[in-house]
Amino acid sequence: MPIHDISYKHWDGVHLGVWHRRLAIARHGLTACLRNKWMRHAVVLCWGSALAMTGLLFMVGQLLVADSVVVQWVGNFNPGLQSFARLLTTWLEQHPEISVRTTQNVLFYFYCALLLRAGIFILGMAVPLLITQDLASNAIIIYSSKAVSRADYLLGKFSTAFGLLAMAWLGPVCAAWFLGNLLTPDWGFFWHARAAIFHTLVFGLVAMTLLSLLALGVSAISSKEKSTAAIWYVWWILGGVVAPIAVKTRPWLQHLSFNYNLEQIALAIFRPAEDLTTARESIPILGEMLRDVSTRSMSALSTPALWGAVTWSWLMVFLAAWIIRKRVKPE
Repeated sequence: MPIHDISYKHWDGVHLGVWHRRLAIARHGLTACLRNKWMRHAVVLCWGSALAMTGLLFMVGQLLVADSVVVQWVGNFNPGLQSFARLLTTWLEQHPEISVRTTQNVLFYFYCALLLRAGIFILGMAVPLLITQDLASNAIIIYSSKAVSRADYLLGKFSTAFGLLAMAWLGPVCAAWFLGNLLTPDWGFFWHARAAIFHTLVFGLVAMTLLSLLALGVSAISSKEKSTAAIWYVWWILGGVVAPIAVKTRPWLQHLSFNYNLEQIALAIFRPAEDLTTARESIPILGEMLRDVSTRSMSALSTPALWGAVTWSWLMVFLAAWIIRKRVKPE
């Protein structure tokens, strides 16, 4: 027996791979985010909007039922809206493969764009919890001592931001699509509306990846929690203010707003202008209802600045990666 017993025992447990370490970082980050009461309330509101969207899809589906409550309720509208509802019902009945695809694609384009703002706001509350706190407490040194590489650490933090957006944005949108089509009188809506969910998933993957990377870059700028949150919200708000002004002065300045770039990418993926044109041709009265829509607005919908948005988004990602590389490293 040795003089000094070091109590060494061979490990007989289950070997957990590198992905377990990354998952542990992501799980810890999401748990920390959801400890915030206001963040939990915001996520619940996002899911509440999914119920509202489900109700809207249910009403559209009920237009196919002649004696439904929705049809009877439409009968109380003014003559113009009654004519629109009758033509929409006829269109849905005769050409569901076109009408359902067109209607739901336009609805989900606007719903995704509206709910994305809530997702950006929620992500702003989580920015200090990504890297900022670790910079303030020198936790990165502790991570390094636990055989967690910088790649593992960053992937775990990225998964935190990505998972939060999936919970607050993509999840409600997908749930609204599923429940809305489940409540329709004809389950063929699932097939006819496949373009809407496909476009949602493609745009969701692009938007959540971009926002998560930018959030990591902003979170790594400073070790002060209030500073990084303020930078995120100021960038978002100023971008929304500058983009409309820059249309008539310096159009390229619009691309300094990540929200504007995401709007252009969404337009290129969903292509709502084509669906609106199809609807106006199929329902003449809709053209009269939309006659106040300016030619410039329709042109903006039909010709998004896709390449500019993609180029500037890549530049923002490279800048975020450079900041992360400089800031996130053991001393």
